[in-house]
Amino acid sequence: MSDNQNTHSSSLGGYLAVFGIGALVGAVTALLLAPHSGKETRQLIAARGLKLKDDAQKTFEQAKGFIDSTKTRITDAVEAGKEAVNEELAKRQKTT
Repeated sequence: MSDNQNTHSSSLGGYLAVFGIGALVGAVTALLLAPHSGKETRQLIAARGLKLKDDAQKTFEQAKGFIDSTKTRITDAVEAGKEAVNEELAKRQKTT
């Protein structure tokens, strides 16, 4: 199951990287083919830069939430394992 979680985390990072590269290529293509004046293009670049920054912040927050929830699940599983081991040890001590 651990390998599956590592694969999921790796594929998430891959998807985010591909998304970022695609966004960058799309932005460069749009700039090269833009039928606007220099001033209008600079304004568009600034607006798109702010949108890209906002999107990056949202993606970062989503990734952080994913990491936090995964950390919580792992911590809970470890604690449940410890409790199970302690209960089994207590049962064995009572029967001995």
